[in-house]
Amino acid sequence: MSYIGKEPQFTQYPSKFFNGDGTAMTVTLDYSPPNAAALLVFIDGVRQDTSAYTLSGTSLTFTGTVPSGTNNVQVVHLGLTQDVGVPSDDTISTAKIQDNAITTVKIQDDAVTSAKLANSLNITSGNSLTIDSGATITNNGTASGFGSPAYAANASASTGAVNIDASDNLQFNSGYGSTATAYGCRVWIRFNGSGTVSIIGSANVSSLVDNGIGLYTVNFTNAIVDTTYSALASLITGSGRADAFPSSIQTGLIGIKVLSSAVLVDGNNISVAIFR
Repeated sequence: MSYIGKEPQFTQYPSKFFNGDGTAMTVTLDYSPPNAAALLVFIDGVRQDTSAYTLSGTSLTFTGTVPSGTNNVQVVHLGLTQDVGVPSDDTISTAKIQDNAITTVKIQDDAVTSAKLANSLNITSGNSLTIDSGATITNNGTASGFGSPAYAANASASTGAVNIDASDNLQFNSGYGSTATAYGCRVWIRFNGSGTVSIIGSANVSSLVDNGIGLYTVNFTNAIVDTTYSALASLITGSGRADAFPSSIQTGLIGIKVLSSAVLVDGNNISVAIFR
């Protein structure tokens, strides 16, 4: 005989008898039915409506008093809950996972550790790698065979490579003659010091103060670690010269003066650069 849908799971419907005890009793079934309608419940041969009992797993609880008697309660199963099998650990192969099926939303934050990543990272032409602010890149191995450009953290690099050493110093060979530490410009400014002073261009400068004829203060946005830095000042246009004021060299600011024949004068186009 053919069936439409799933064929019956029993050659005959399982039936179980219970003894009534004069209470709204709870009995334990041998199987877990999908719902109350999947049972036929009889008390003293009278079929009970589904409102006469409730189900929770294999527990059937009557909502009213069941008369006392021997085997006077019968429960007949018409169907079972279909259990979905759970694969055993380490049994799902890559062939069972559809290509591109695992997306970002399915991967828990911090679930992928460095142990699960390949030993190398290749970024093909036309693609980019973004590293968020505050992230740390560490490579404790030996860097070799780098092309140009290249990067190696806490490692030695061949000539032509960019390297960050164990002290976080940036090193590269770009006209130095060999790979050497590069000391960057920590502050630079170009400003008009005549009349109402104004900044033409700058970096790491929070403000410029006019202290009188030929005297200016350049305040830094981010302080320098100490006052051993080198400050270069020049007057781009006009006569005279611009110098750093030694008495006002501080970690957070520097004073600049403009002189012409030893007399303080306002400068039209003044340039200052600080290296550390």
